[in-house]
Amino acid sequence: MKRRKTHFSVDDTINNFLGRPVRKIAIAIMLISVLFPLYWLASNSVKMESEYLRNPPVMVPSQVTFDNYRSVFSESGAGRSLFNTVVISVCTTVACVSLGSMAGYAIAKGKMNKKLRSGFSLWYMIQKMYPAVCIAIPIYLVMREVKLIDTQLGLIIVNTSFNLPLTTWLMIGFFQDMPEEMEQAGVIDGCNMFQRFFLLALPINKPGLIAAAILTFNSTWNEFLFACILSINKSKTLPVVLAGFMTDRGLEWGPMAALSMVLIIPVVILVWALQKDFISGMTMGSVKE
Repeated sequence: MKRRKTHFSVDDTINNFLGRPVRKIAIAIMLISVLFPLYWLASNSVKMESEYLRNPPVMVPSQVTFDNYRSVFSESGAGRSLFNTVVISVCTTVACVSLGSMAGYAIAKGKMNKKLRSGFSLWYMIQKMYPAVCIAIPIYLVMREVKLIDTQLGLIIVNTSFNLPLTTWLMIGFFQDMPEEMEQAGVIDGCNMFQRFFLLALPINKPGLIAAAILTFNSTWNEFLFACILSINKSKTLPVVLAGFMTDRGLEWGPMAALSMVLIIPVVILVWALQKDFISGMTMGSVKE
């Protein structure tokens, strides 16, 4: 007589090891450690200068002011930088998801053996793993030669080249999990590879596309290195402007906090609006029968 296997979930293991009261305390500590820095950032962005510089620190502002936000957009040119950041992030995301999904589908469902497919996946992983600073000088020299310094197009090209390997690698995994019966049904119905890609593969892998898009958008939105070395005035992004508040006279905490909130809020809204598809996309392919 065969013994029946017992499966324990992570929650069961935590409950057995810690117990419910200890687990609640641990969750409360983790929530405080995550949320308190965000609260401190938001509160400093609406404090008077005398309060965010006071020692000991003022936990709750006595008077809420939006002068830091006004100074950021009026004096620091954050409005133009916000526009640049949005354009570069959106264009990079569209380019990476479009090209990465087509490349991922061709590798996952194309006529190649398993070793070659694994080799492509490994190559895309390696491209994403090496530090970007290693090729910062060559990229600057190339962009200078093609006259793309301080342009949105130059930053879009650079960000696309760095995010495309990850997007392609993710899409390979998503497309490999597609049922083979669906591909065969498309072939029987007379669909060529392009028709199967647009009519069958993309609709099924919508959560995967959204997950790849959010990761690409977030990476481009926060990118600093190449935005710093390839922009002067016209194509400055918000992370570069944020670094400008670290001066020889000290740190301008109020404007830095205000601009940090401007950087955080759009990404939080985007992930919150698409959280169901994002979580579903990130877990696609993680469970195998």
